[in-house]
Amino acid sequence: MKFNTILSLVVATLACKVTADCFASEFNQPCCKKATNALISNEYGTWSIENGVICGIDAASTTLEKRGNGNGNGNGNGNGNGKAKGLKKQFYMNYVTVEEFCPDDIKQVRENVTYPEPFKVHYYSTTTQSERPMNIVLPPNYNPKKKYPVFYYLHGIGCNEDTMLEEGLNAVTIYTNLVKDNRAKEMIIVVPYQYAPAPGTEVSEDLMLTPEYFEGYDNFINDLVNDIMPFMKKNYRIANGRENTAIAGFSMGGRNALYIGYTRPDLFGFVGAFSPAPGIFETTDMFSYHKGLMRPEELVADPSPFLTMLSCGTLDFVVVDYPEQYHNALEANNQKHIWYTIEGANHDDVAIMSGYYNFITNIFNI
Repeated sequence: MKFNTILSLVVATLACKVTADCFASEFNQPCCKKATNALISNEYGTWSIENGVICGIDAASTTLEKRGNGNGNGNGNGNGNGKAKGLKKQFYMNYVTVEEFCPDDIKQVRENVTYPEPFKVHYYSTTTQSERPMNIVLPPNYNPKKKYPVFYYLHGIGCNEDTMLEEGLNAVTIYTNLVKDNRAKEMIIVVPYQYAPAPGTEVSEDLMLTPEYFEGYDNFINDLVNDIMPFMKKNYRIANGRENTAIAGFSMGGRNALYIGYTRPDLFGFVGAFSPAPGIFETTDMFSYHKGLMRPEELVADPSPFLTMLSCGTLDFVVVDYPEQYHNALEANNQKHIWYTIEGANHDDVAIMSGYYNFITNIFNI
């Protein structure tokens, strides 16, 4: 046998041995070849990212003890898929991709594609003690025998449950085209009416830019959690768990989505804030005083969202630098998140569609 052939066999044997001995293979992941920077350590070991793939650096002592039991902390089928899935949840934002603008072809109605029609329902709110409207968008081929993740999409101040579905924002078109292109998961989209004042506290829209009016938006968290979510679960096929629940919005909707997502991280695994308005922290902007809902150091979620995404146009004169303030607070609090700006966008449809497109594309991919 030639020397080169023998050498090849030795190399192949060693390669198989290395693969077999790599602790990460138990989790259906490779061991790192070059990466040494530890991004996370957990009960399974120390991990990094190499060429866009999660790889193992060192095994935890408990990992070695779990070998040989067939399923460990996996899904019970013996191949470790559950473990790999658990790791992806921790590294989720490493896999997120962002485009500055929503592509034109995604915004356009296509021939021979059936786009779902939003429909309006009414529910009784114990929070406001009144009947309230909201719009629902079901997947194009909604199957009542199947369960779907749900995305709560919130409008800005002075708007209503119809605003985010207006023709110029292309919400249904973008969503449906992404599903058809296999770039987004099928989901139920819920667009509620956000102004939810407690009984006896309703304020006229003439006083829209006042702390008293803002309180009706602050109270929406109770309407969402105590009334809307139970209504959806009772009447539609909703998949359970924070890994199947997303919340995002624009302007005041973005502010509320961020606040609600970080106040109830047990319920929401995906959080998006597109050009979020001031008001989470105490401040006075060019329009009004905001009493604040928490201090900057309190913008912390445990468990952390799988995805938090913040965006804003570079020419936004309405919310100015408040979105960046939220970004800075999250960064100071070591809360992993995605932050990006849209060049030339104002507080407008360009900013809305950019945030919506990127969020829809990147949620529920666990």
